[in-house]
Amino acid sequence: MKFTPLPHFPNSERIKGHIKQNAFFYRFLVSIKGVILGSLGILRNQKGAKEHLFSTASFFVKSCSISGMPTNITIEPTNICNLRCPVCETGAGVLNRGKRSMTLEEFKVIADKISPFANTLMFYFMGEPFLNNDIYEMIKYAKNKEIPFVTTCTNGSFVDPEKLVESGIDEVSFQICGLTKDIHKIYRTGSDLNLVMNNLKKTICARNASKSKMRIVCGFILMKQNEHEVDDFKKYMQQIGVDEAIVIDPCVRSLDQGRNFLPSDTNHWLYDPAAFERGELKPKITLKNGCPWIYYSVAILANGDVVPCCRDANGYLVMGNILSQDMKEIWNGKHFQEFRKKVIFNRSEVDICNLCSSFGIARLR
Repeated sequence: MKFTPLPHFPNSERIKGHIKQNAFFYRFLVSIKGVILGSLGILRNQKGAKEHLFSTASFFVKSCSISGMPTNITIEPTNICNLRCPVCETGAGVLNRGKRSMTLEEFKVIADKISPFANTLMFYFMGEPFLNNDIYEMIKYAKNKEIPFVTTCTNGSFVDPEKLVESGIDEVSFQICGLTKDIHKIYRTGSDLNLVMNNLKKTICARNASKSKMRIVCGFILMKQNEHEVDDFKKYMQQIGVDEAIVIDPCVRSLDQGRNFLPSDTNHWLYDPAAFERGELKPKITLKNGCPWIYYSVAILANGDVVPCCRDANGYLVMGNILSQDMKEIWNGKHFQEFRKKVIFNRSEVDICNLCSSFGIARLR
């Protein structure tokens, strides 16, 4: 059982910052990690390992055209949600896309196209996945297509524990914002904490009874109103049998949201405290140019539109539509190559990158 502690290493952010500001050194380190992951993946016969290795080579030489295919895929089963979380575009009512759920037949078309190279599939984006009644069949279909790691994230309101275990999913992550209903609902507006916790416990019981290897994670979104509950959260998750308890540093999109939700300990801010005091919201650490993620992953919206990453909630940067195109055509198409060129050489012009630190690399499972 793994419990992720709150990081208290004041020098680590500074060290990461120095690494990331040295563009070549950062690209070199990420590439070394990518080569190791890809090479080990090939030795282990992991799906997508060769693609991962080829994509790493493209990243290192700053190519706008990529030799490998994306191995880390996010799919949005629906952009509808029952909650009104104030920092989320859907919850705040500012998602500039029509409400829509992906059909099972549409998903099958997509899965058939991505399964030859997809290593990880995340069912999640700007909605509650389990509001799509076909989600369990989608998961089953993905596993039948031999996608190695299928995961999802949920607010816990609509999960059917038995169906979830039967689907064959590899991991599910519940998320809460407090151990009492009054604190939980400060951010999770419209959520019933008792219902969520009951569904979490039932999922653990169903998993254990079936001897499934499904991992169960619970995330605790940290904010000033609940930071005193962190230790109790970790202890409670251990008691009920969660595999991993994660404390999530909060993401905000405006100064007002920051004032309302950011915890008192700035070690757990994604943002620069000095800039915040000056009335600016910007990440503590950011790449001047480039981003590893655009070499390994994409997000697919409920209507099949392909966007570069999870930062494009409103689908402003549509690279193509996978229901009518092949992924290869989209992945190395004109729109995606022009987008990569901007990110690689002039990242400040890309609005969706402004609040993103983009540190890290896609994993192979």
